[in-house]
Amino acid sequence: MNTKQKCISSIIILVASFMFQVTLQSFMRPHAIDGFYFQRWSSETLMQTVSIADLQNAPIETLLNIHIQPLGLDLIRTIIVHALPKPNAQMSLVQHVDYWLYKIWAFLYGVLGSTLFLWIFEITQSKLFSIISTIIFLLHPASIFYATLLDSTLLTSVLVLIFYYFLWRKKNKHGLSVYLIIIVILGLFFTRSIFQLPFILISSISLLLIGTPKRYTFLVLLIAGGIASLYMTKQYYQFGTFSTSTFTGLNLERSVGMNTMKKYQDYLEFINYNEDRASTLPQTLTRKHKLTGTPNFNNIEYLQLNQQLEDDFKAYVFSTSPLQLLNSYRDNIQKYFSPSSRYTKHVIVDRLPWRDGYDKLFSAPILYIIIFLFGILWLLKRIKLRDYLSSAGMLMPGIFIFVICILFEKGENARFKFFLEPVLFIFIISQLHFLFRKMQALLAHRYSASLLLAKASARLAGFTFRLPSPNPPQRHNEFKPLTGSSARHSNRR
Repeated sequence: MNTKQKCISSIIILVASFMFQVTLQSFMRPHAIDGFYFQRWSSETLMQTVSIADLQNAPIETLLNIHIQPLGLDLIRTIIVHALPKPNAQMSLVQHVDYWLYKIWAFLYGVLGSTLFLWIFEITQSKLFSIISTIIFLLHPASIFYATLLDSTLLTSVLVLIFYYFLWRKKNKHGLSVYLIIIVILGLFFTRSIFQLPFILISSISLLLIGTPKRYTFLVLLIAGGIASLYMTKQYYQFGTFSTSTFTGLNLERSVGMNTMKKYQDYLEFINYNEDRASTLPQTLTRKHKLTGTPNFNNIEYLQLNQQLEDDFKAYVFSTSPLQLLNSYRDNIQKYFSPSSRYTKHVIVDRLPWRDGYDKLFSAPILYIIIFLFGILWLLKRIKLRDYLSSAGMLMPGIFIFVICILFEKGENARFKFFLEPVLFIFIISQLHFLFRKMQALLAHRYSASLLLAKASARLAGFTFRLPSPNPPQRHNEFKPLTGSSARHSNRR
């Protein structure tokens, strides 16, 4: 396929995936919670979002005063509440936003499918193989789950997939503007708190290792790193932390098994609340509860608790044996490799007949075996090609994401695994295709060898194989009639 045909095919995949997701949701709507939700949380219920009421009443002020998470998801919610109409007048403000989030996430599901198709096709050059592989992953229960979970997991997975696709194209000298990579890196920065300055630095090193010219690598550091630094400086000026999330203390404590979630959720109920200070601050920093009754973790009082939890974590680490800490992180790894589609109960995914098979394939111990065997195969190819630096460049971002997801969380690790599952699927498909091509070549070689052996055996038996000539020579007939003098001489005899 040429470039135009690839674009048309990817658009068809995107539209078909979007329509499949919307149709599936419509079909399962009668089973939905309150006739609307496929999983028990609305976007307003999530810990990492601010109240939609504040985003409606004071959008700019609210977005500039978010400390719990990067503002990406709340920015999307803000655009929805101000730019997109309610499907019907009776719909609540929360459902209005979530209705459109379902549609946007269905579109992201389509982007996931089209990106998978493009990348697999560029690896295999087989349209049929690429379509079948893409369908296989789109039917993955985890893909359907996170396309209908109203947090930023699917958005993160799609951005990581696109980032790796761009990195692969750069490595293989395909035409690609470095500004596209910068846009994706900034998209990740403003979506999840794990993609801060260390990730930008690692991404820049990766680009350098895969052969990107130094001036373009410097451009990534300058633009992506500069914008991220400005935002983090703003956070420090406002909230006293360079981090884009004030869940850091909670996540660190949870990662080693310190159960402080109950204390965190009830914190605002048991502190002396400063009403005078509250009257001078934006509503998003003083509100105790959101519209669904859940705590507003963006309240200014949580800054003090976050610092306290970080200090408690440091004290715990220094007073705990390394073996105990290693056991805790080993438990995180085990949780990470559990089925990512079983994060919570789900109206659609719990009814999928193919769920158990997928969950076994994409979790331990089978996933361990797949990664180990294909990893060895990949490593042997890299050694044969002496492709060390660029291979390290491709691995670094994924290893960074994996390590952060293990060291900074205990409980939601399986959900974090989906950040890398699309990329891991591409890796598996590429190694399977490599093995398939090797087997094809081996069979063709054996067939040729068998044919040569058959010819040799036939010659020994007195037979020959000859191809017909396009102009066969005239054969002289031994018994042609005699004429002229030849006939007279014959008569004399």
